[in-house]
Amino acid sequence: MAQNSLRIDDARVNTERRIPFEVSTDPFYSKENMDELVRRVANIRTGKSVLKEHDLIGEK
Repeated sequence: MAQNSLRIDDARVNTERRIPFEVSTDPFYSKENMDELVRRVANIRTGKSVLKEHDLIGEK
């Protein structure tokens, strides 16, 4: 099955002159997310937010 898929992908690359999948950036590194992370770190450093331990879900 995987062999057939690779052949189809190879055919697309050769005929369409492109890779058979879309490439995108990781949303974790978006400007909005990075700004939020900077804000949260600032809140922790100023004492506005406090880190605390908690039990992990499903931990035995």
